[in-house]
Amino acid sequence: MLTSRKSSSSTVTDVDTKFDDEKHRINNKKRGRLVSRLFQVSRHAKKMSNSSRQLQESTTSSPTATTPYSRTSEPSTKRVLRDIVVAAAESAEMQQQQQPDVIFVTSSPSESWKEEMAKLTRSIQYGGSTNHQEDEWKDARNLASSIIRAWVIRPGTGSLSTVIPGAESFAERNKRDCLSCHKCGGVLYQVVTLACGHSFCRKCANGLDHCYKCNRADHPAVQPDQLKTNVTVSTLVSKWWADELRAVELRNAGNQAFTNQHYDQALEKYSQAAQSAPGDFTSLSNRSHCFSKMGKFEEALKDADMVIRLRPNWPKGHFRRAEALKGLGRHEDALLSLLHCAAMERTLMSDVRDDVAKALYGIVSSAAKQKTHRMVDRTMAGGNPSRASDNEDSSSSCSEGTVMAATNQSLASETEEEEDLRNSPERLMALSIHQQDIHPKLHQLIDRILSELERLQKSCHSVSIRELDPAKVEVVDFECTLCCRLMWQPVTTPCGHSFCRTCLDRCMDHKAACPLCQTSLETYLAERKQCLTEFLDYAMSTYLPQEYAERSLLHDEEMKELASSHNIPIFICTMAYPTVKCPLHVFEPRYRLMIRRCMESGSRQFGMCSYVQDQPQGFAEFGTMLEVNDVEFFPDGRSVVDTVGGRRFRVLRRGLLDGYCTATVEYLVDQPVDPSRVDTVKALHDRVRQEAQSWINSAPANLRQRILGHFGLMPDVEPDWMTLPNGPAWLWWLMAILPLNPKAQVATLTMTQIEKRLEAIQRGVAYVRQRTL
Repeated sequence: MLTSRKSSSSTVTDVDTKFDDEKHRINNKKRGRLVSRLFQVSRHAKKMSNSSRQLQESTTSSPTATTPYSRTSEPSTKRVLRDIVVAAAESAEMQQQQQPDVIFVTSSPSESWKEEMAKLTRSIQYGGSTNHQEDEWKDARNLASSIIRAWVIRPGTGSLSTVIPGAESFAERNKRDCLSCHKCGGVLYQVVTLACGHSFCRKCANGLDHCYKCNRADHPAVQPDQLKTNVTVSTLVSKWWADELRAVELRNAGNQAFTNQHYDQALEKYSQAAQSAPGDFTSLSNRSHCFSKMGKFEEALKDADMVIRLRPNWPKGHFRRAEALKGLGRHEDALLSLLHCAAMERTLMSDVRDDVAKALYGIVSSAAKQKTHRMVDRTMAGGNPSRASDNEDSSSSCSEGTVMAATNQSLASETEEEEDLRNSPERLMALSIHQQDIHPKLHQLIDRILSELERLQKSCHSVSIRELDPAKVEVVDFECTLCCRLMWQPVTTPCGHSFCRTCLDRCMDHKAACPLCQTSLETYLAERKQCLTEFLDYAMSTYLPQEYAERSLLHDEEMKELASSHNIPIFICTMAYPTVKCPLHVFEPRYRLMIRRCMESGSRQFGMCSYVQDQPQGFAEFGTMLEVNDVEFFPDGRSVVDTVGGRRFRVLRRGLLDGYCTATVEYLVDQPVDPSRVDTVKALHDRVRQEAQSWINSAPANLRQRILGHFGLMPDVEPDWMTLPNGPAWLWWLMAILPLNPKAQVATLTMTQIEKRLEAIQRGVAYVRQRTL
C-alpha cells in the first residue's frame, strides 16, 4: 500500500482527496487484471487436463482402464481430487510413465456435498461463457438432486431403501381423515361422492381419473356438470362446520381477486376467511402468498409459520415459508424450507429440485464472489507498490504469478512466475489445492443441512384428524328415507341421494331409477359396484355407537334368519333333481330379491318346487334344494343363476316373505338296503342302466344332440352308490331327460327306497322306448 507521499508546501497527515481517488482507480484496475489472470490459470489447467487425458487414452493397453477424474466410471460414494489437481498430478506422473491411481473415498454425504460445492464454486469463479453457465447449472441441479435424495430416502437393508421415518405425509393424514376432503384435507365444500364411496370437494373431484385414497380407477373421469352434490353429507357438513364453509366461500372470492391481480381485495378476503375459521390453513397459505406478491415478506413469513404449526406435514406450507425467506434474503433458511417441502411428500422431489438448485446456485455464487474479492485483496496487499506501478502497462502479459503471490505473499516477477508455473505441475497442484478451499459459510451450511435432516428423522409428530361436537349429531340425520331406520351400509347414487344398500337394491329390482328424484340409474345398476359411503358410515359408527351397534345386531339377526336351513325361500318354476345342473333366468323382482339375499346371507341355496295349481300357494309338496355356483348379472338387473341340485325335501309349513314364498321343510334320505336284497338291487341297477343306454343309443340323432348339449354325458356309477343319501347320480340324470308327467316326476322324487325308484324308472324307460320306436 501507499504509506507516504511528498507535498510541495509541507508534510501532510491527511490523505489528499484527489490522490485518494487515483489510488482507488489504480486498485480497481489491478483488481480487474488479477481476476482476468485467475481465469487464465483455470483455462490453462483445463488444457493440461485434456491433453493428459488424451495421451493416457492413446497409451493405455487395457480397454477398461479408467482415469481417476473420470466421473462416468466413478461410483457415487467416491470422489477424486479436483479436476485441476488431478490434471497436475497426471502431468507430473506421465513424465515418469506411471499411471495415477489416487482416489479419495468420502465417508459421508457431508464430504461429498462439500466437494460438489467446491467444484461449483470454482466453476462459477472461472466461468463466463454460455456453455460454461450451462455446466454450472447442471452441477447445481446434480447437487440439489443428491441432497434431496438424502432427505427423502435413506439406505435400508440390502439394496432396498426406505422413506425416512418421522411425521406422516400430508396424503397419508388425509387418508385417515374420513370427515375431510381426501385431496385438500379441508372441509368438504360442495361435496361429491365417487363410485368408490370416498368424498371430495367438487373442485378437487373435477377431472379425477382415480381416487386419491384407494387409487380406484375403474370409472371414467366425471365432467363437472355431471357431478351431483351428496345431499345427506352436504346437509351434515353445513350443520357441523358452518364457519369453515363460510371461510371457503371467502377464500374462493379471494382467489378470484388474486387471479385478477387485485391483491388488496384478495388480502381482505383471505383475512376474513382466517378470522371466520382460525384453523383454516389453506386460507393462511393463500394470504402468505398474497403478502409475498405484495412484497410484504415479514407478514408472509408469519402466515407461513402459522400454516406449518397447523399442518406441519403439508408441503405447501414449507414452500410458502421458502418464498417469504427468499424475499427477505435469507437464502439458507429458504433452502432448508424447500428441503422440508420435498421430505414431506416424496412425489415432489422433481418439482422442487429446480428451486433447490436455484437456491444453492445463489448461495454458492455469493460465496464465490466473496472469495474472488478476498484473493484479489490479499494479492494487492502482499505485492510491492513500486513493482505494481512499474508493470502497470505490461500487466496483460502476466498470468498465474499474481495469484501465486496471494499464497506465498511474495514473488520476484509475474512473468517469471507464470513461466515457472507452466513448467512445474507440482506448483500448479499447490495452487489448485489452495483454490479448493471454499467459503467457510458453505461448510457450515452443509453441516446445518445434515443437522436438520437428523432432527427430521427423529421427529414423530402426527396431525389429528377432523373432529366434531357430539352434541350436534342426531339420529334423525342418518335415517334412510325408504325404511325409516338408521342407514345400514349407506350407499350414494350418482344423483347424490343416500340409502341403505339393501333398500336401494330392492327399489331397483322394480325400476332402475332413484326412488326420490327418479333419475335413471341404469348405468349405476349395470356396473353393480355399490360401495359404502365412507363419511356416513364412519360418522355413525364413531358418534352414534349405541344406535349403530343395535342396527348391526338387527341386520345380523335378519341374515341369520335368511340363512336358516329349515325355513327356506322357494323358487316356483320346474322340477329339479339332486346332482343335476339347473340354470335359471331370474327377472321377476321378488326372485331377484330372493337370490340376492341368498348370496348376502352366505347360504347360497334355495328350494325349487314345481308349479301345482291345486296346492296351497301353487307349489308342490316336495322339492329339491339348489346350490348356487355363480350369478351373472345383466345391465338391466336380470341375472342367470348357475345352480346344481342338492338335497330333497318335504314341505311342512308354507309362508310368504317380501313377495316370495318360504317353507319349513324336512329333508329326505334313502333308506338302507336290506342285506337280503343287495344282490337283487344290484342286478336291477345294472339292468336298468343297460336298458337306458340302449334307449339313448337308439334315439334319433337330434334328440341325442340336445340331451348331450343340455345335460352332458350320463354320469359314471359311484363305487358306493347304494349307501348315498340320494342314490346313484345317473338315475337323477335319467329322470331329468325322460319326458314324464309332473305327477310321475314328483312321485319318483319322493321315493326313499332305491329298489322302488329303479323299478319306476325302468317302467318309464320302457314306456318312452315304446313311444319312440
